[in-house]
Amino acid sequence: MDQKLKKIAALLQSPDNMRRSAAAIVLAELAPKDAAVVKALGAALETANQALTAYVLDALEAINSQAALPHVIPLLDAEDMATKMRAVSIVARAGAAVIPEVKARLEQAPRRQKFVLIDVLARIHARDAFRLLLDLLFDRDFELVRAVCDAIRRHMGEAGPKERGALHAQVVAFMNSARVKKQERVLTSCLLLLGHIARPEARAILLKHTAAKASPYVRRHALIGLKNLEYTGTTAKSVATQVLGYLEDSDPDIVRNALDVIRRLPATGISEPQWRKLLKSQNAGVRAFAARQLADVDTAANNRLLLDLLKHEDTDVQEIAARALSGHKNAVPLLLEGLDAEPDVQAVWRLVKILKPQSEAVDAKARRKFAAFTARELQTGKPKAEALLYFLRNVDPAGAEALLLETGTKCMRAKKWAQAVECLRRLIHAEGFDDKTRYALSVCNLKLSPKELTPNVRAEDHALRGFRTLLHSHAFKLLDTIQKDKTLDAADVYYVAFHFAEAIGDEKVFGEQLLEHLGKRWPKSKEGKAARSKLKLARPAETRSPARKTAPAKKAAGKKKTARKTGGK
Repeated sequence: MDQKLKKIAALLQSPDNMRRSAAAIVLAELAPKDAAVVKALGAALETANQALTAYVLDALEAINSQAALPHVIPLLDAEDMATKMRAVSIVARAGAAVIPEVKARLEQAPRRQKFVLIDVLARIHARDAFRLLLDLLFDRDFELVRAVCDAIRRHMGEAGPKERGALHAQVVAFMNSARVKKQERVLTSCLLLLGHIARPEARAILLKHTAAKASPYVRRHALIGLKNLEYTGTTAKSVATQVLGYLEDSDPDIVRNALDVIRRLPATGISEPQWRKLLKSQNAGVRAFAARQLADVDTAANNRLLLDLLKHEDTDVQEIAARALSGHKNAVPLLLEGLDAEPDVQAVWRLVKILKPQSEAVDAKARRKFAAFTARELQTGKPKAEALLYFLRNVDPAGAEALLLETGTKCMRAKKWAQAVECLRRLIHAEGFDDKTRYALSVCNLKLSPKELTPNVRAEDHALRGFRTLLHSHAFKLLDTIQKDKTLDAADVYYVAFHFAEAIGDEKVFGEQLLEHLGKRWPKSKEGKAARSKLKLARPAETRSPARKTAPAKKAAGKKKTARKTGGK
């Protein structure tokens, strides 16, 4: 060891923890292959606190010398989990050299410590280490056996192809031993290990153990092992041929694991007739899986099948199909075709909601077609009108507003007041909703109004609310418009006039003016007579006849006249 390293190593024995930590950090950077440095680092571990221990372990891991093992192995029993896992990593990097020590400790270690030693062995990927792990599969402690499988699963990714091949062969030989054949529990663990090692040659072995002649316990573990393998080409088809048959198994665990295997297969591994068969399965999970697989492919054949699934008895399948179609651009023509022919209102609603995300894909020709269709439905009051209007508003908002105004006006002319209201009221929050449209809507509401004169009923009348808004609009001449409107009859005008005559201010004046108009326009009608009576009550001072003068009054008037002539004498 040169002088510089000697000085740095000497700092590891300093009473100042900061200097000791700094020395360990420097040695981790330099990573000198020097036994004296490793010895100094090991000695520092004996009195190190938690922070210094981490720095020393960094240095020992960087140096990667077997001379560090005597100093690091005791830390496998450390209480601090981070320290323990760093020690496991350093010990495992020693490879086969540390196996005898681990084996000796494993035979005498308490249960808790065995889990740590199992993790060390699983990292080594050597034949002797793996043999120790396989022997542990006979242990009666189920948690310990599961720890062996989990540790191999965690660390198998670090093994190379050659190591994987050797370990696979070792497991197969172990499975074929007479001792394992008598222990089904050990056999199932081996099946899991074959899946974790994931060699291609494991496929045939695992498939063999999935057959119906095996026990359900063995079959389930074989299917779990198959889930970890990769499949391509003809391999995928052969696996699909066998595993698809398990989807109708009475054991739900078999079905669930078989589904997990099929999910690993390329989509080309299963034909369309097979998908259709799966959609008729008695198992809800299988039906949903088949629907999801179809949902991934935007083709005409798949979209037609998905369109049929909207009427499937399984609601989960329906929802999967609906979500898929809403994202398939190639499905838009099929959806429009279905929307045109569908008689059921609920089904129409589902189709228009599916089409909403695809609004931009609907061309001008289809928009015009459905605009005319919607107009007919609105005019005749058909139940599909609401859903079609929802669709039209999504694909062409401006066109929908124009359609509502035009249709509402036509219905008004045809005296279809209810249909006219349905159209015009939808424009209330539209930009084009002006005073003229508000007046038309108020007239239609007036025609449908019961015209009940009770104050609380009139307060809730939409027609009267609309007229009040128009009355306070300076740009709209409500009185002139009503007077010229030939749509309104005497009953309509009297109801409006009566309501406003009961008010105050400008509204009262407006009501009285309407009463005057009513009395002149329909003088002989009962409403005209009622209007004149109402007007007398509203204007008592102006309509009362002058009273006949009495004798005393005449005498007083004569005296006043004489006094004016004589100058008051």
